[in-house]
Amino acid sequence: MARYTTSRLAQVSRWIAEKAAESDVPVSVEALCEAAVVRLGVTGAVLTVDTSAWPEVRYATDALGARLAELQVTVGEGPAVDVRHGGGPALVADLDAPSSQARWPMFAPLAVEVGATALFALPLCVGAIRAGVLSLHRPDPGHLDAATLTDSLAFAELALRLLLDEQAHLNTAGVPEDGLPLHNPHVHQATGMVAAQLGLGIADAFAHLRARAFAEQVPLSGLAADVVARRRRFDRDGGRP
Repeated sequence: MARYTTSRLAQVSRWIAEKAAESDVPVSVEALCEAAVVRLGVTGAVLTVDTSAWPEVRYATDALGARLAELQVTVGEGPAVDVRHGGGPALVADLDAPSSQARWPMFAPLAVEVGATALFALPLCVGAIRAGVLSLHRPDPGHLDAATLTDSLAFAELALRLLLDEQAHLNTAGVPEDGLPLHNPHVHQATGMVAAQLGLGIADAFAHLRARAFAEQVPLSGLAADVVARRRRFDRDGGRP
């Protein structure tokens, strides 16, 4: 599987910032999805989040993408469903191929019927915690080349960061270089405790703390307070008590 480098992550971040500036909107998951369509050679992008019993569309660049997300929820199968249930990226070059039709017998024919042939679903996850899926689609069959796949993974990583920042009410202007908000000492203390519990560095521990707050739809400060008070402990199973 291709893997993005720090330099590619920085380049993709610049693309998103440029798209946001061009549209005169803040850097957001919306700008990210729109930039992905332009830069990855796909027709549409959809970001779904796991905040309830079923995935909810956070943003779709086109009606087809929203329809594909709805179909997968309706029939209970599809690439994004596989990803949500713990799989890695689901990269489907041809939904009309016999293998795809056999794997998703309800979804694949419907997807082809509404106009999608290639579908690439990328997980947004931190450890065992899954925040959502970034799905890319186009009407023509074909694989993503290595460079495009690398950039797609970078888009997914940045989508995850933006989702977690939104949940924690953070923004790039208000976060110092270490990535931790200065105004809440509980967050600093809890991050250190999570780092020790999971054997991680501070940045990765903070990502786990934010991801758990996102998954449970609770304030970051409240979860941090519970960790400091030892009402919550993070383990390798994803941070459940």
